[in-house]
Amino acid sequence: MYLVLVIQYMKKLKIILQSNYVIISLWILIILITIIRLNLPVRTTYNLNTTKVTGILLSSKINEEKVTLIIKGKDKIQGTYYFKTKKEKTNYLKELEIGNTVTITGKMTLPKTNTTKNLFNYQDYLKKEKIYLIMQIDKIKKEEKTVSLFYKIKNKIEKRARNPYVKSFLLGDQSEIKEEVKTSFQQNGISHLFAISGMQFIIIEEFLSKILKKLNLKEKTNFKIVILFLVFYLSILNITASILRGILFFILFSLNRYWNINIDKKSLITIAIVITLLINPYYLYEVGFWYSYIISIGLIYFMREDSSYLISLVKSSYLAFLLSIPISLYYFYEINITSILYNLFYIPFINIIIFPASIITFLFPAIEPLYNILIKILETSSLYLNSIKFGKFIFARIPLVFYIVELSIIFLYLRTKKKKLVLLLILGLGLHYYLPSIYQKDFIKMIDVGQGDSILIYSKGKSALIDTGGKPDYTINKSSTIAKYTTIPLLKSLGIRKLNYIFITHGDQDHAGETLYLEKSFQIDNIYLNLGQEQVLERNIIKEIPRTKKVKQDQLFQIGNFTLYQINKEWKDENTESSVFYVNHPYLRILLTGDATIQTEEYLLKRYHLKVDILKVGHHGSNTSTSLSFLKETKPRLALISVGENNRYHHPSKEVIKRLTDENIPYLQTKTSGTITIYPKTEEVIEDKKER
Repeated sequence: MYLVLVIQYMKKLKIILQSNYVIISLWILIILITIIRLNLPVRTTYNLNTTKVTGILLSSKINEEKVTLIIKGKDKIQGTYYFKTKKEKTNYLKELEIGNTVTITGKMTLPKTNTTKNLFNYQDYLKKEKIYLIMQIDKIKKEEKTVSLFYKIKNKIEKRARNPYVKSFLLGDQSEIKEEVKTSFQQNGISHLFAISGMQFIIIEEFLSKILKKLNLKEKTNFKIVILFLVFYLSILNITASILRGILFFILFSLNRYWNINIDKKSLITIAIVITLLINPYYLYEVGFWYSYIISIGLIYFMREDSSYLISLVKSSYLAFLLSIPISLYYFYEINITSILYNLFYIPFINIIIFPASIITFLFPAIEPLYNILIKILETSSLYLNSIKFGKFIFARIPLVFYIVELSIIFLYLRTKKKKLVLLLILGLGLHYYLPSIYQKDFIKMIDVGQGDSILIYSKGKSALIDTGGKPDYTINKSSTIAKYTTIPLLKSLGIRKLNYIFITHGDQDHAGETLYLEKSFQIDNIYLNLGQEQVLERNIIKEIPRTKKVKQDQLFQIGNFTLYQINKEWKDENTESSVFYVNHPYLRILLTGDATIQTEEYLLKRYHLKVDILKVGHHGSNTSTSLSFLKETKPRLALISVGENNRYHHPSKEVIKRLTDENIPYLQTKTSGTITIYPKTEEVIEDKKER
């Protein structure tokens, strides 16, 4: 019945969409509606004072120490609960399943926004899921055991799809794939193959059609059954823009073909985009939306259907790479030209072998050992290829309009084949690539790494990182780190392709914890540790990176226009012997003190005549540093405090804040300002959290 109505509406749409004015008007209308919806204030039943929510458990993601839930009450709420014992975790797995009615009790908070410019915005991500508040859960209580038939089916499917890749290819859930492997997929330019999209729907349609043909049903009847199955399939997926685009294209183009409606491609694409943005305007922020639509549109318009499979494969790989350039540069700040070659292998390997094997493994779990051999080939090859640096180019983030221009030039070239457009594109990308060299501006950034320190210095194409930040639970093999989600994306967004220096002021986790991950993931020329006895983490760094050196007292380092002097000596206490850098710039003097103590400060005042414009307050504002006499002698005009929100040490201390206030020294904290950037020449201070 519904399918008949859709066909009737499409026939009426054909008449309406024949006018270019209608198409243009439709585009203008959906753009305006989307902009308005994105800027409307969020309305939610719950608020920050809500402590209890009862609803249906929609999803449950478990790792070693916690479970993250999504509950649908009056609105959606995401909550996190930390297991107190292994037994509690075991009991949770036994007792709760998707579809149960549960009550969660705890403290409600707002999702975090990005506190460093250009980085991932978790709040916008959750808005796409229609989640506006999150809860730190203290208690989970099951209210009802029974679940509906739909959730029973969904639970059985999810339990059967226990393999991380079966879950990824069939349910669109990549959460259990190792972060290191997912990063390699993205950097090799093959991550688009792991999103459920049109190709997967076509494979499923062909698979089902072959089965249904054996029942001797009419072709249109087969098609209706396939559509009903795909709609049900869509209902059990975690819907993304690429999944929605895939099923909309499949249904619209299939209806157009089977019922000879003859709506042109341009109109079908417009209908799909309009439906997508009407369903959820926040898909506009999702990288999958742009990859999926832009590449699909390019393939629809510029691929010839009469080519052989090999020629089609080469062309599709080339087109996918070319059309993805502006998107990859905007979201990830880099491209990998070798991905054209990689896709020649991975497109058929995944679409012809891995994806069908995922379906078979889901139906017949006994063959999973054979399936895992294929996955091992996939992961090992991707990790190896990602270790090859050739072909990878990092580009600084520039205004959005330039990416739109780059994409427009690519489409014009594919349409007209004019060689002048190729030259224009190469020239534009060349200027984009060398922008940091052409438009050089010295700066120093105190990066918001939570409860830790990490300071970036840049001048004349040279860069140094003083401390890396790090979490107390850091391990060498941990892949989900501050460096992965903050430092490295920030460096790439600035067009920084390598670090000339990393200086570790001392061996505490919150200062040195990301060193090993940075070394494995980013080009670093020199690494220096502080004077004194090595801590456990420092010994690990020396073991893993033998070229690591010890900094000397009064050793000088030149970073473009910045001159760094390390002025502390060796002590018996780790904090007291933190490397202290006096940073001199033609327009500014800065003192970076690590976690140095009042004892260190007294020594420095005796040995050096220190007058500074900016002081990085020692030890995150602890009262063990930043004495009143030190402030009086150094006379800073601005103090910077690197500190995390709601930290268990209650930094910065009230005593230090009082000392700064009494001396009329203004101060900024990363927990309230986000990443703080200072431009020495103009003395401009940018607070990323307040710039949003």
